[in-house]
Amino acid sequence: MPIKEYMKEKAKLINSELETYLKRKSSERYIEALLGRSGYEYDTDAITKSILEPAWYLLDQGGKRWRPILSLLVIEALGKDPDNYIEFSIIPEVIHNATLIHDDIEDDSDMRRGNLAVHKKFGIDIANNLGDFMYFFPLRALVDSKKLDEKTKSRVLSFYIREMTRVALGQSVDIAWHRGLVNPYEINEKKYLQMAHDKTGVLSRFACELGGVIGGADDVTVEKLGTFGAMIGIAFQLEDDILNIYESDLSKNKGGVGDDISEGKVTMLVIHTLSNAKEEERKRLIEILSMHTKDKEPIEEAIAIITKYRSREYVEELAYKLVREAWGTVNSSLPDSEAKSKLKELVEYLINRSV
Repeated sequence: MPIKEYMKEKAKLINSELETYLKRKSSERYIEALLGRSGYEYDTDAITKSILEPAWYLLDQGGKRWRPILSLLVIEALGKDPDNYIEFSIIPEVIHNATLIHDDIEDDSDMRRGNLAVHKKFGIDIANNLGDFMYFFPLRALVDSKKLDEKTKSRVLSFYIREMTRVALGQSVDIAWHRGLVNPYEINEKKYLQMAHDKTGVLSRFACELGGVIGGADDVTVEKLGTFGAMIGIAFQLEDDILNIYESDLSKNKGGVGDDISEGKVTMLVIHTLSNAKEEERKRLIEILSMHTKDKEPIEEAIAIITKYRSREYVEELAYKLVREAWGTVNSSLPDSEAKSKLKELVEYLINRSV
């Protein structure tokens, strides 16, 4: 089965499981199942309006569900039937969507997936609270499970705490950079890759760690799987950086082309350009980034400077390099199987999605 068809098939199962855990309309029975009896009275209509409707507004916009699919493929590659553990796949997916909500608030983005960002449609207060809810809610699938023993649950929770801490730290660095709290000349490639690892890579890292723990892998193998997932996530972020400033069908759905320029983001494209451009052009690029402008002319000027120094080509090659290294990290840790082959197909698809 071609990878696109496989992903669509698995996405249907994941979406169905999301419907099981996250209802579209609140009820006393649903909230009590989630939180227990309160002794008072839950306002189910308020919960529907401020949690469930905005959550499904975002989730219904799609997304390829590739992070939960990573979890399921790792479980299968380790010799277990992934369909028996489908409910756990919602954890990385819901968390990922929570990070999108908070990211859009912090960047003051207007659009997400071709639609108004959650905070633009429902308000910052609802969006911020919803993101918090979505960070913790999906863990009910883990905590309530009778399929996993307490040791396995504890291992998953340990990875979750570490990776969620990394998400906050990675986001803090990104914010500091685009707010100009750090001299852009001091931001190098290694610092960027660490930021991308912590902000974005850990979501796919956790997806692979989750699959590894449920699949029964030992600590060494889970660590390798986590490294593999993180490197894929970083490569995905590098591709996102490219899609943000160069016109494509995907970039139109991700928001306005050049949003990273407007937000003053120091991406790998910018870092490479600053390392190679003439002093006058370096100063001009930093000046435009610090303007946080939405005007088309300076944005196009910044993109032209980046293009002149072939930074796109450099970042594309770096993304491919990371993918090659990532596969080398995990290849020897998994036995040959159809699931392993599918895992490699998925990775290749993700890195070539702009083609």
